[in-house]
Amino acid sequence: MRRARISLLLAAGLIHGCATSAVGDAVVADAPPPAATAAPEKIRKAETYVHPVRKYTLSIPPGVQVAERGEKREVAIRSRQGYRISIQTKAANPGASFQDMIARLEAHYLGPGRAWSRKLGEGPMTVAGMPAYQTLYEGSGTRTGVVVVRGRITDFVFMFFAPPRDFDALKREFDWLLDNFQPAAGEVAVKNAPSLQATVPPPEAPGKSGRRHFADPKFGFSIDYPADWIVAKPSPFTVIFRGREGTDAFYVTIGIRNVRSSSAAGQRQVVAAVLSDLKAQLAAAATAVEYFGDRPLTYDKNGLRLEGHEFLVTYTMEEERFRQWTIIIPRPKGEIAHVWSYASSEARFHFFRPVVEAMWKSWIIRAAGE
Repeated sequence: MRRARISLLLAAGLIHGCATSAVGDAVVADAPPPAATAAPEKIRKAETYVHPVRKYTLSIPPGVQVAERGEKREVAIRSRQGYRISIQTKAANPGASFQDMIARLEAHYLGPGRAWSRKLGEGPMTVAGMPAYQTLYEGSGTRTGVVVVRGRITDFVFMFFAPPRDFDALKREFDWLLDNFQPAAGEVAVKNAPSLQATVPPPEAPGKSGRRHFADPKFGFSIDYPADWIVAKPSPFTVIFRGREGTDAFYVTIGIRNVRSSSAAGQRQVVAAVLSDLKAQLAAAATAVEYFGDRPLTYDKNGLRLEGHEFLVTYTMEEERFRQWTIIIPRPKGEIAHVWSYASSEARFHFFRPVVEAMWKSWIIRAAGE
C-alpha cells in the first residue's frame, strides 16, 4: 500500500506553487502519442528497405546505417543517436513456444558475466497482425528490448539496444519501426493459432476486460481506461486511474490534474511555471532524480496548436526505483494546464506501456460546455 501511495503522489502532479482549477475555455485538443504511432519528423521522410531473402519491408529513417550480415542477410541498423537494432530470421517452428524462443536467447545472453544482468519485464503483443512477445533486459551500460514475432513462414527476432538513460526516448523510433513493419505475403495467418498463444504464460494482461469511458465537464477532458481498473478523485481537480488491489496494475497509476498557475499567464509561461514546480517537488520528495527526454512538445490537431512539454524521469523513493512520464498541456487561453502523468516501479513501466498509450490516444481535451 505504501508503494501505491508514493506513485499516486507523483502521478497526480501535486504542485506546491499552483492552484487547482476547473476549466472554462477552449476547443477540443488532442495530440499524437509520443510513442509507437508518433513518428519524429525525420521518420516521416523514411526510406523503404526490402529484405532480399525474406521480402519483409522496413521504413528506415534518413541518416541511419543499414547493413546485411552473413548468409541469412541478417539486418543491423545503427543510428547516430546512439541506438542499434538487429533483426534475425529463421524458418517458423510452430513446435517452439515463445517461452522456448526466449529461453534460448537468455541461455546465451542472461546471467553473470553476460550481456544481460537482469530481466525487467515481459508480456505479449502483436506486430503487423502476427502474435509476438516482448521482453526487456538491462546490462552494463545498455538496456535491450527484445520482440519475438511468429509468422506463418518466418520467426522474427527484433532486438533494440540503447543506453538506459536514453532508452525510453529512443525507443519511440523502434516502436515506430515495428508499427510500420510489413511482412511478406503469406506471413499473416487468417486466424492466429490458439495453441501458440496458449503456450505463453505472461503476467496478468493489463486491461484485458474491455474499456470504460471517463467524462466529467468540470475536468475539461474525457478518456478511456481499462474496465478492470478503478478511478479515484483525491482532490477536486485530480483524477487517478490504477489497477485494483491484488493485481499487477495496482502499483501503476495514471493521473491527470488541472493546474492554474498563480504566477504566470499565457500558454508558454504557464507550462514553464508548472514544469519548474514539478521538478522542485521531485527534488524535495525523491533522491537520485534523473531526467531524460525532457523537451518541448507541440500539439497540432483540429485547428488547435498548443505548445506543451514532456519529460521522462527516474527517481528513488523509500529504496525503490520509479519511472514517470509526464506531459504538460496548456489550455488555449493559458492560465490553466493539464498535467498528465504515468508512474510505476521501473520494472513494471514497459509492461504496462501499451495500456498507457491506449489511454493517451483516447484522451480528448474538451471545450467548456461540450
